[in-house]
Amino acid sequence: MGVSITVYRGAGVIDGNKILLEADGATISFDVGTDYDLWSQYFEEYLKPRATRGLADLIEFGLLPPLRDIYRTELESSWDDVWARISSPIKDTHLDAILLSHAHMYHSGHISFLDPDIPILCSPTTAFLSKAIQDSSRADFGKEICYAIPREEQEQLLATRNYKKHASIQRQFYFPELVPYS
Repeated sequence: MGVSITVYRGAGVIDGNKILLEADGATISFDVGTDYDLWSQYFEEYLKPRATRGLADLIEFGLLPPLRDIYRTELESSWDDVWARISSPIKDTHLDAILLSHAHMYHSGHISFLDPDIPILCSPTTAFLSKAIQDSSRADFGKEICYAIPREEQEQLLATRNYKKHASIQRQFYFPELVPYS
């Protein structure tokens, strides 16, 4: 039984937790948070990643780990291979689940970019707060924690699909049974 833990962010810092645990053929991410220290090197309140470019800015600037096959496929444009432009080693992997500790964006913010089919394990309170945060925030492709807004390619840009024709994609939250501490 081999166990591998890769800390992409979270050791020695407060924000941006991204910890990958691999054991017995299963891969789980412990949190997938926004790294605000690194984020502020490129973006600010009025300067945000270009949603029309999907994952390109985030992967190229190192804000998302170089893990191919875990992200939303419609956010990877067909005309621009961002993976060919990054210098860090790329790992092809899968995620069986995300173990979300709590709803703060520095623990959950980058779930937005992950494949919506990846289940999220958390407490009911965390799921409720995540939905409240998304529902009460301005529409932003970086805050699609509970449901993802589908995108499509239009003239070499990614655009939001017509909501009347394409429903948002609900992420699946699961609440593990709590075992009393004895």
